[in-house]
Amino acid sequence: MKIMKALKTLSFVLVLLTISSCSLDPVIADQGDTQIKDLSDLRTLMDGTYRTMVNYRYWGRNMILAGEVRSDNTFSNGRSNRYPNWSKMDLNDRNARVENLFNYAYASVANPNVILNDEDLDNKVSKEQEANKNYIIGEAYAIRAMVHFDLLRTFGQTYLNEGDNLGIPYMTEFKGEQGNNVPRNTVSENQEQIYKDIAQAISYFEQATSSSYNGDKTRMSLDATYALQSRVGIYFKDYDYAYEGSKEIVDKYPITAADQYVEYWADDAPGPASIFELEQNSTDNQGQNNIGYIYRGLKLGDIEVFKTLYDDANFDENDVRFSSEMIREDNGFYRNMGKYPADDESGHDNIKMFRIAEVVLNHAEALHLKSSPNDAEALNYLNKIPQHRNANTYNQVNVDNLLQERRKELLFEGFRLYDLARYGRDIKDMDPGTVNNHGNVEAGSYKFALPIPRHEMDANKKMEQNPGY
Repeated sequence: MKIMKALKTLSFVLVLLTISSCSLDPVIADQGDTQIKDLSDLRTLMDGTYRTMVNYRYWGRNMILAGEVRSDNTFSNGRSNRYPNWSKMDLNDRNARVENLFNYAYASVANPNVILNDEDLDNKVSKEQEANKNYIIGEAYAIRAMVHFDLLRTFGQTYLNEGDNLGIPYMTEFKGEQGNNVPRNTVSENQEQIYKDIAQAISYFEQATSSSYNGDKTRMSLDATYALQSRVGIYFKDYDYAYEGSKEIVDKYPITAADQYVEYWADDAPGPASIFELEQNSTDNQGQNNIGYIYRGLKLGDIEVFKTLYDDANFDENDVRFSSEMIREDNGFYRNMGKYPADDESGHDNIKMFRIAEVVLNHAEALHLKSSPNDAEALNYLNKIPQHRNANTYNQVNVDNLLQERRKELLFEGFRLYDLARYGRDIKDMDPGTVNNHGNVEAGSYKFALPIPRHEMDANKKMEQNPGY
């Protein structure tokens, strides 16, 4: 089965290629134990996970574009023949970039599962290093939850008309007993397991307050797990759950001011408004593989902004998010200029996984829609974002205003498709004459989900294809 193959080999190959200090054997998947000997091995495993996640096949590019180029924000001009079928939403199960996203996401839970299934860690890590051990275990649980959440919202059938309650396989073992045939869990089963992993992550992070890893924004943390909880709760429309996460950190980080917004995105190091960033080093996603290159590279620049976006998203004239530093017309094309702004060759921009601005918007939505709503506070938090963007504030809080502000603030970061899906909104036809245009995709269409790759379907006899493919 493709998933199990990825879990057994791909992540470890990547760890060995990118982490020179790795002491683990490359054929560990074929051995009787994981050979974790000490804290150093635990740290190497988790750091290898981040290297897998930041690869362009997953969060370094494909995961972000899965939510952008299939929405009413951007489209592919097909200059390098990358993503035109995503843009048209005319995919099949043999699309290589879909397969890469599927495989690298599942590969990202290999190392966490090695850690979480080692029952002898207490004997391998000294009492003096217990806080660091607990911190890494917290990272492992949080990353496992996040990766499966990504897979579910990308390949699952949560808000679609067919395939009701059809989720994705939730892998909790490095060497599973299922063999090559692993069925899909239901959406509700996925949700339950994601919640369990988040709760475990929080518990272990709380036991690691003295860890030397605290404060490193390029690794998962307690605050990042609360941010993840708010994101997950918003997606599932479990607003009480989202609120329980967002309230822990919503006032803890500053919102970037308008005059610092461009610089925040250009900074190589995590800024004050960042909660967790995937670090890209000097060898990650070089040249045409980096996300900035495909957004605006002089030789490629496949991803363009719809010319009607300014009016459709109702940007204000002085809004820094639509300033020339952030979005600019270039030879007749509208480009994302400000997010992931590294030059064409270096590709060194960190991927900002959790920013406080998203948590603030999650918090506002949760306050508005939770079981005991507080619209006055919801409006207060909603307006915190335009107040810091030189934009007009809102007179009331409602779903339309929440979605509008999310669209403007989270533009180019991969959220739009999933926001439309969870609220049952069509993906509008922004420009009938646009190359690789998807037309109007009605809410609930099978096109909101990517197809399960053909290699996985062939190898896994219990895998069920998404309706429509």
